[in-house]
Amino acid sequence: MICLVALVSCHKGPGPVPADPPSAVSDRVVVSQAAGIPRRGYWLDGKISVSRLSWDRDGSFTTFWSSDASLMQGGCETPWLENNLNRLSSGMEVIGKSVSPQSGFTDGGQWFIGVHELDGEKLVGFFHAESHWKGQSCAYKSIGVAYSTDHGKSWTPGEKILSGDEPKPATSANDGRSYGLGDGCVVWNSARGSWICYYSGYCPDGYDFCISMAESKDPEGKAGTWKKWDGTAFTAEGCHPETGLGAANTAIRPLREVHGGNPSVMYNTASGKWMMVYHSWTSCIVYSTSTDGIVWSKPVTIIDKSMEKGGAMYPNLISENGDLVSGETLRLYYSADMVNGIRKLCYRNLSL
Repeated sequence: MICLVALVSCHKGPGPVPADPPSAVSDRVVVSQAAGIPRRGYWLDGKISVSRLSWDRDGSFTTFWSSDASLMQGGCETPWLENNLNRLSSGMEVIGKSVSPQSGFTDGGQWFIGVHELDGEKLVGFFHAESHWKGQSCAYKSIGVAYSTDHGKSWTPGEKILSGDEPKPATSANDGRSYGLGDGCVVWNSARGSWICYYSGYCPDGYDFCISMAESKDPEGKAGTWKKWDGTAFTAEGCHPETGLGAANTAIRPLREVHGGNPSVMYNTASGKWMMVYHSWTSCIVYSTSTDGIVWSKPVTIIDKSMEKGGAMYPNLISENGDLVSGETLRLYYSADMVNGIRKLCYRNLSL
């Protein structure tokens, strides 16, 4: 059943509320998770990539599932996660902390935040990376890139493309605190001829981990080609090749009003705008739009604690075409009712 919801701002600051959030959000549907599937009870945990690849002659989809590693699932008849989740197997893992871990970079895990097909049947996979301290739960985060020339079966060793402005501390506070940057989403902006990574990192202008962005004009998004947003343009260092560090992060100005992470970004053909959802640190899901992918509207809440008493996190936008483009209807997948890390995988239908 489709129901109208009240759309309210998580922050009562000045500025106009955008006029084009979803017109309707359905009741939630909980997706069952079969016993024995990898990471059962931990979906969703990050960005999901779903697309039709040129070598899938039958028109099927390939889904890249992300948790503490990434699993590649081919032959999906539909892009809908509920139709594919319970066919996952451990043999589908393609990157993770057990696959070529790199000390100080990916020894704590790596998982995709955007997988795209390049010319020549080549795949580029942008990934969130973590490095851990032995016996501690905290993570030092960064963002990297890897490539596959065999249809995703194997991947090159990851290279760092975006990093925080401080090196990994020798020890952590072991209090769940995040270090570095990550938990993002990478899309190709054809109007700009560039890759844009939207990520969460500590922003001095926002006094918290906020949504920021970086850009690469390189067709393959190679390491050394990325520049962070400085508040006006993409001029700040993404990751210096010698120090391995980047410049300070700058929050996307309207999104600075709602601190959070794990954005999912998609282009909507019906409105001619980019859409973004992400979770706030108060576990609500907010929505923003942009005509160019750079200037974003003030975020509004589309799932709050009155709808999800246990909170909602890790949102993913997916349409009948996958995770990159949508029309007037699509689905919002997310995690809910999290207790000691275990969570439910839910979705709601959105109408624009």
